[in-house]
Amino acid sequence: MDTADFYTAGESETILGRLIAEAKVRDRVVLTTKYTNSVDPGDPNAGGNGRKHLIRALEASLRRLGTDHVDLFLLHTWDRVTPVEEVMRTFDDLVRAGKIRYAGLSDVPAWYAARAQSFAEAHALTPVVNLQLPYSLVERTIETEHVPMGQHLGLGITAWSPLAGGFLTGKYRQTGETPSGEGRLSDPGNPAQSWTDRDWALLKPLDKAANELGVTMAQVAINWVATRPGVAAAIVGASSADQLGKSMAALDFELPPDLQALLDEASAVPSESVYRMLTPEYQNWVISPGVKVGDKPAGYAPSVRNW
Repeated sequence: MDTADFYTAGESETILGRLIAEAKVRDRVVLTTKYTNSVDPGDPNAGGNGRKHLIRALEASLRRLGTDHVDLFLLHTWDRVTPVEEVMRTFDDLVRAGKIRYAGLSDVPAWYAARAQSFAEAHALTPVVNLQLPYSLVERTIETEHVPMGQHLGLGITAWSPLAGGFLTGKYRQTGETPSGEGRLSDPGNPAQSWTDRDWALLKPLDKAANELGVTMAQVAINWVATRPGVAAAIVGASSADQLGKSMAALDFELPPDLQALLDEASAVPSESVYRMLTPEYQNWVISPGVKVGDKPAGYAPSVRNW
C-alpha cells in the first residue's frame, strides 16, 4: 500500500488507516508513506526534508494511519537544501526506535541517492532500500543513471505512473490540441498532456502486442515496467476492485522476445550529452577501432551488498 502525507492533505492516510483497521490486515500488508511536502501552509517548519519536519511528519502519519510503525518510509522529493547526512542519521534513529522498518527515497537525483547509500555504508547506518521514480514506456530516462545505480548499491526501483497517467491504456487518441476521452488527461490544465509525436506513435506497437497476446494495452504496459531490470515493484491505482484485478493480471503472462524487442525499440531514448560516450558502440571505439568488444552477459547482475 503506497500513500503520502501530502495526498489530499492527509486524508489519504486516514482513509487507508481505517480500511486496514476494519479489515484487520495490518500485519498482512507492506505499508508505505512519504514525507517532504507541507501540509500546513504558512508554517516554515512544516515542509522540507530536515530532521524537525521528518520526525514531525512521521508522527502525524502514524496517527492518521492508526499504526505504531510504517514498513517503508520515504523522503518524497529532494528539497535541494537538507544535507543528505542529516536525513540518513534521522532515518537510522527512527529505525532503531522501531517507528519505521525500512527507509527509501523518491524523486531524487541519482547522485543524491548514491551519496545517501555510501554515507550509510561508511557509518554503519540503516541503508535505503528503495527508490520510487516515474518509469514507463514513455518515460525511460531513469535508465541512464538511477537504474544502474540502484542495481549496484542495492536499491530496488518502485515505478510510479507505469501507465503514464493513463496514456498507455489506449483510451486516448490524438485528435488535435488535447486528448479525447475521459480521465485526468482530458483536463486542459493537466501538464501531462504534453505528449509528443513519438509518444503517440508508441501506442501502435503497444496495441499490436496487446492484440497478439489477447490482453489489454494497460496490462502490456504494466508487465513491461514490472519486469524491467532493477525494478522491484510498480504502483497502480484503481477506481474499482475489477480494475485492480485487471492490473494484477498483468503479471500473469510473459512478453515473448519479439514483442519485447518491438516495445524496447519503439520506446528507446537516445543517449544525450556525455552519455553518448558511455554506449557499447563508443566503448568499442575507445578500446580498439575495428574490434567488437562485447558488453557484460545479459544475465549478469552485480552482487547486492549484504547489509
